[in-house]
Formats: sequence, structure tokens, C-alpha cells
Amino acid sequence: MKKLLLLSLFAIILFSSCKKNKIQEVTPEEICMDIQNIQMYMNFSILKDIYDPAPFEQLKEEVMAGKVDKVECIYRLKEIICSYHIGHLRLSVLSDNYDFVSEFLPVNFMVFGPDIHIISATDKYEKYLGAKLMEFGGLSVDDAIDTLSKYFSYETASAKKLLIEYSITAGTLKRCGLTEKNGNLKIKVQTRDGAIKEISLKPVNLKNARFKFLYPEVENPVLTIQDRSVEYGVKTSKENATVYMHFNRVFSNVDYFPRNLFSDFMAELDSYPYKNIVFDLRNNGGGEGGIVIMLSHFLNTNKEKLNNYNIAIITSGKTASAACWFINELLRIFPKAVIFGGETGQAIFNYTHVPPQNPLKYIQCDFQFPQSIDDHVDELKKRAMEVTHSDILCGTMPDVYVYETFEGYMTGKDSIYKAIDEYKF
Repeated sequence: MKKLLLLSLFAIILFSSCKKNKIQEVTPEEICMDIQNIQMYMNFSILKDIYDPAPFEQLKEEVMAGKVDKVECIYRLKEIICSYHIGHLRLSVLSDNYDFVSEFLPVNFMVFGPDIHIISATDKYEKYLGAKLMEFGGLSVDDAIDTLSKYFSYETASAKKLLIEYSITAGTLKRCGLTEKNGNLKIKVQTRDGAIKEISLKPVNLKNARFKFLYPEVENPVLTIQDRSVEYGVKTSKENATVYMHFNRVFSNVDYFPRNLFSDFMAELDSYPYKNIVFDLRNNGGGEGGIVIMLSHFLNTNKEKLNNYNIAIITSGKTASAACWFINELLRIFPKAVIFGGETGQAIFNYTHVPPQNPLKYIQCDFQFPQSIDDHVDELKKRAMEVTHSDILCGTMPDVYVYETFEGYMTGKDSIYKAIDEYKF
């Protein structure tokens, strides 16, 4: 009787699991309905003048002919959409799409300038935390990123390199020809003790995997960008006579509104004879345009006073969307501000005002598209030409190129803050 009960319980659990992870069955007609919705959104977007319907029409024909199933359709759509190279034009697969989202790599990477290191890993690969990536799937790192890039929306060269930080499905790695016959991914790394190792990474289901993160061995008291629970804040260094306004995202926090941030910022400036102000936007992927307008108003209101300080801005390939818009506002108000870091992840004038959700029911994806472009300030166009020396579709380029280093990350010695401290304003 006990054995029968156990078998019954196992059957219930198995049935529940299968029901929860049930593969969605869709018809060619339903898939084509979602493709048609994407075409409708494209015609509605700011991109309508450059939208080419031909690849979408060809895809619909192949779907109706039974040559393309749901998963293949998603990959084909990603290729079409990503070919526009616009960060705000993307197809995101929903987490319950069990046809597509299954297993991922058991390690995650972080980019430090020209170098890439393993920053988190499951227990099995914990000993490789901090190792420097040398090869990926039998290719050089740059070649591997080129191979993966057709499935990820990016806008600038700086943003393209950061694709390696994304959660990449085992299916995508296989489709790109980067995996071995058994589905594993072979990488070559240099460990922290200098040894060169080849590792075969077996993909894992994220629901069942536990990752360990490599935290700095020494915390930097004014560097708070790694704390993703804090959207923004003010830090100070009296030793360097500097106030740091750091931004992780351009969002309003109900416990700490942007107006409170600016009040604290101005109060701090009054409390000590500081010389420098640093706006740290290196990890800011964007947020709400309304917050940018609010902060711009605060800056304009206090422009005369703030012009008495040296102003530095920090950017990187992770700086995008509303953060780029905020940089434009800073440069418009304070044209003598000096930019440190790397090229931003989106163009100086990026496509903004993105509708929050545009679900595609049958292929279980969300389609993001831009409704406008931030290109209305003539004086910024002049600045853009001066900084990029090419055209306004490049990212915002720094005046001083300087990158974070892995060693600095671990020891709390931020190379970008150091460069600002040593700069002769």
C-alpha cells in the first residue's frame, strides 16, 4: 500500500511538473499573426521610414509552408530585428517559453575594458571564479561575440562586447555552432594564479542551479555601483575634495525620491569646500524620461553655483537609454564637463519612449520598439560632431579613455576614479 502511495505521489508530481513546463502548441496561422503584429508595430514606430517588410513576408511564407516552426521563427525574427542595430528594437523571449528558454551556462562573465573574467559560477565551477576568458567555443572571444551578435540587439561597438555578459541559452550557443556534440561549451581561461585551463561547461537549468558571486576583497567606500539594490545616491571623499552622484538606473525610489537626492547633493556641497563633482553613469542602462526632466530642471536652477566646480561624467558600454539622455542634458547645461570611461552603449541621440509591453501571445515573446528619437538639441549635435569626429549615430565618446580593471575591482582601487583625481581640470 505504501509503495502504491509513493508511486501515486510521484505520478502527481511528474504530472504537475509536465503541466507547469508544458510546451505550447501553436499553428502556422497563429505564428503568422504574431509576425503580423510585429510588422504593425514597425509601421507605428519612429522606424517606419527604414522598415523593410520583405524579410517578414518571406518568413510568413515559410511558416505557412511548414518549413519554419515556433523556435526557428523566433531565431529568424531575432536576426531580422537585430540587423537594424538599434538597442530599443528587440525581441525578448518570455520566461515561460519552454520551447526556447531551457538551459544556460553555469558561469557568468563581466567585462573589464579589454578583458573578460568569470564573475559567478555554480559550485562545480567555483574554482574558476575570477579567471580571465581566453577562448569561447573554440573561437577567439571577439569572433565568438561576432557569432552571437546576430541574436542580440546592440547599437555601438562598446555595447556589442557586453553581449558576453548576457544569459545565453544553450540552444543559442548550439545554433551558433559554439557547442560540442554533447551540448557542452568549451572555453579556455587563465586562472588567477596564471595557469591556462580548458573547461567544458555543461549547461544548467537556472531553477535548479545556485550561483556563487565573486565579490571585491576590499570594498571601495565611495564606489557603490555594485549595489544593485540602490538606484542612486551621494558619496563623498574629502581627501579628494569630490562629491560623487552615482546612478545605477534612472528611476524613482519611493523611499528616496530624486528631489531628496538632489537636496542631499546640494547640502553636501555646502558642507565642505569640495572642488569636483562626479556623475557616475557607467552601469546605468536607463529608466524613466520624467526623472531626466526633473534632474535637468534641478541642474538648470543651480547652474550658476555648480559651474564653480569641476564636473566629470563617467560612461561605459552599459550606459544607455535615459542615461544617455541625461548625459545630453548635462553637456547642454555644462558644456565644459569632462567625460571619463568608454563609449556609451547607445548612440548620442538614441531612440527613446519605448512602450512598456507589447506581448506576442503565440510565440511567447515581448517586442520592444521605439516611438521617438532624442535629436532635437542643435548645440548637442555640434558637441556630438566634436566628440565623435564622425556622426551622431556613434555612442557618446569619452574625453579620457579609461577602463575598470579586474585587479582594481577586487582591491577597491577604481581606475576611473583614480584618473579623475589625477586629471588637470
